[in-house]
Amino acid sequence: MSIPNAQVQRIENKKSSTHSQRPSSRRPVFKVSVGLIDTYRGINRKYYANKARLGISQSCTGVCNGYDDCDFNYIVTPNEVISDRYVLYERVGKGSFGQVVRAIDREECCEVAVKIIKSRRQFMVQAKTEMKILHKLNRNDTNDQHNIVRLLDHFVYRGHQCFIFEKLSYNLYELLQKSNFKGVSLNLVRRFGTEILKALEFLARPDINIIHCDLKPENILLCKENRSAIKVIDFGSSCEVSNRMFSYIQSRFYRSPEVLLGLPYDTAIDMWSLGCILVEMHTGEPIFSGSDEIDQLYRIIKTLGMPPTEMIERSPAGVRSKFFENSPISMFAVDGCEVPWNLKNETKASLLEEKSLAEVIGVSTGGPSGRRAGQDGHDVSNYTMFHDIITKMLWYDPELRISPSEALRHPFLRSMYGRADAGTQT
Repeated sequence: MSIPNAQVQRIENKKSSTHSQRPSSRRPVFKVSVGLIDTYRGINRKYYANKARLGISQSCTGVCNGYDDCDFNYIVTPNEVISDRYVLYERVGKGSFGQVVRAIDREECCEVAVKIIKSRRQFMVQAKTEMKILHKLNRNDTNDQHNIVRLLDHFVYRGHQCFIFEKLSYNLYELLQKSNFKGVSLNLVRRFGTEILKALEFLARPDINIIHCDLKPENILLCKENRSAIKVIDFGSSCEVSNRMFSYIQSRFYRSPEVLLGLPYDTAIDMWSLGCILVEMHTGEPIFSGSDEIDQLYRIIKTLGMPPTEMIERSPAGVRSKFFENSPISMFAVDGCEVPWNLKNETKASLLEEKSLAEVIGVSTGGPSGRRAGQDGHDVSNYTMFHDIITKMLWYDPELRISPSEALRHPFLRSMYGRADAGTQT
C-alpha cells in the first residue's frame, strides 16, 4: 500500500525540522562514527570523575555489583544508614582489607568508626579470625585498661563484614607529619613507649598469647587529640601463638629478623617492631627503610652487625640463599669473631654510610642531627638509657629480646609507669 503524498511531505518536514534544530556533532550517527573518539573521551571523563567523587581507586580490578566498586569495596553513600543505626559520613582510612568510615551511632548519639571489609571471600574469612581475637581481647580487658581498641558491634551488611569501633583520634604517623618529620621529644617517646608496652604485656600474657603481627605508627592511635594516651588497633593480621597462620607478616620497615629469615616467631616480633617505632618517633624517619627484604636485612646489619650464626643456619635453605652465601672470609664480625657467612648480594644500602644505633639516636650529639642539644631531658644520661632499651628491643635472638614486663621496669621508662596522661607537645 502506498503512502499518501501529504503524509510523505509531513515526514520530510519533520526530519528537516529535527536536523535543523540539532547540530551535526550531536547527532547519534555522528557520535558513533566520525566523532567516536571524542565520544569515548567524554564517557571516560564522566566515569573517572564519578569514581573520584566516590573515592574509588582508578586502578581497581574485578567485577562490580550493585553495591561494590571493582576493588570489592562497598560504595559508601553519605548519610546512608546501615543496620538501622549507624549513619555513614565519610571515609577516613583505606587498606588492603577494605575501608574505615566515620559514622554516628543514632542510639548512643556518639561518633564511631566503621571498618567495612571487602566482599571477597579471603577477606571475609580473615575477618572472622579478627572478630574472634577482638572478642577475646575485649572480654579479658573488661576495665579497658590495656590500651586495646574496643569492638562495640559487628554484623554483615550487603555481603560485607562490618566492625563498629570506638572513635579515636589520629595515628602516630600523622603525629610525625605534624612535626614535619623532625620527631617528638624523648619525654613523649617515654609516654608512648609505656602505653604501647602495656598493650604488648597484655597480649603476651599466657592466657592471651596473641601476636599483633603488624605493629607500626599507623596502627597506634591517640585516644584524644593533643593527649598522649594511645590505643593499638588493626588486628586483621593477628594470630594466636599456637595458631600462626602466615609466614609473610609485618610491614617491611618493622619486620623482625626471625620473620625475614623464615624462622618460627612469637610475641617477640612485636617488641622488635616497637623498638623500630620508638626510634622513628624520635628521629622522624624509619631506622630501617629497606626497598625489599634483601635491602631491609642489609640495613639492619649495617646498624646492628651480623645476625648470630646459629640463626642464619636455622633459616630454611631457600630463604637463607636469598641473603647469604657460605664463605671462609667474613665481611662482618660478631663480638669480634669472624662468622662463616657473608651477605650474598650488595644492594644500594651498601653505598650508605654505616651508622651505629648510638649514632642514629645521637647519644653524644644531642639527639639526631643535634636537634635536641641543650633541651631539658635530652642530656647524655637520658640518651644512654634510651639507647640501652632500644638495644634490648632490637636484639637479634628473640629469646634474649627484652619482654614487655622487663621493658616497663627499665630505667628509661620506670619514672613514667603509672603516670597520668599528658599532652603531645613535640
